[in-house]
Amino acid sequence: MKSTVKLKVALVATAVCAMAAAGVLALPGAASGKTATVIAFRNGKPTLRGITLNVINAAGSAHVADTNVHDWVEIMNSWGANATQTNASKNVGELAVEGGKATVSVGPLPTQLDAGLKTFGPNQVHLTDALFAKKSIKSLGDLKGKTIAYCCTASPDGVMLHAILQKAHLKRSTLHLVATGASTASLDALIAGKVTAAFAAAATADATVAKTQDHELAAATTLLPEYADSFMASTPAWLRAHHKVAVAIDLAWLASAKVFNTNEKQWVKDAATYTSNADSTAQYQAAWRQLRFLNGWPLTEKAYSDPVVTYNFKIAKQLHTITGLGNRPRTQEITQSAWKAAWVIWRKHGKKL
Repeated sequence: MKSTVKLKVALVATAVCAMAAAGVLALPGAASGKTATVIAFRNGKPTLRGITLNVINAAGSAHVADTNVHDWVEIMNSWGANATQTNASKNVGELAVEGGKATVSVGPLPTQLDAGLKTFGPNQVHLTDALFAKKSIKSLGDLKGKTIAYCCTASPDGVMLHAILQKAHLKRSTLHLVATGASTASLDALIAGKVTAAFAAAATADATVAKTQDHELAAATTLLPEYADSFMASTPAWLRAHHKVAVAIDLAWLASAKVFNTNEKQWVKDAATYTSNADSTAQYQAAWRQLRFLNGWPLTEKAYSDPVVTYNFKIAKQLHTITGLGNRPRTQEITQSAWKAAWVIWRKHGKKL
């Protein structure tokens, strides 16, 4: 017997705005002239027909650690939405969302807040990056005077770099830092011998650097166990107008986290699809095991709890990576209402998602 949970959703997309400007606005399931439609959950499955989303992920290219982004976008499509994912390095994605050219940004907290965006859910809950170095580098102190590749200061690489400098009692001025814009580019530079060390995603780099006799020098999970790699964010105006859509996005994140934590075979298959079979099945399996060990996507409400957000926010402020529009009241920068609402639905329907 079908059970139906109906949610009224405010849905304002570019095409809809154009229709509204022209006069009468009518949406499926809505009364004429109103911007409300109905999203139903049937047999525990949401029906999201009519929702269009353009998700931009902060990555220079597709790599295995972002398979979960791919998964929650595809899960929303399986529920009837029209969702797409684009990868972009540095803060290009955040600026696209701020400028209305995209819907949701997936990226580091500082660049999201600096673009005037507001976070509404988690992405990768723990930073699974590591600093890889040439075999000749035996300790963090050996980095003095060496060339190191990293994404950029406002990225998680910048946070990890700060922690390493503190631990090794070094200063930025004693290093030659090269900003590459993406961890994949940093890793390529290390493999090519252009730099002595590089920050990169641990799950994808370990097997690669082993072939070149490079090694993992420091891990983020040890240096910064509570620091999150990334969050989901959009403009405050979009979140106000599309609260229930944000709930559906957070719900899809939970469904993707369930796949990651309980279905290795499916996740490995999705990773191969997302990265166009760039690696072997054995490499994807090894990546899954490492990411699972690092607990990057824990299926728990605490993944986007107030302590987690506060911790990440304070670190960003301490490192002065939040500037400009980022210096707003926290109520304008972070919301947990969609996340909490998604958990109410997950408790009822999660077993079927």
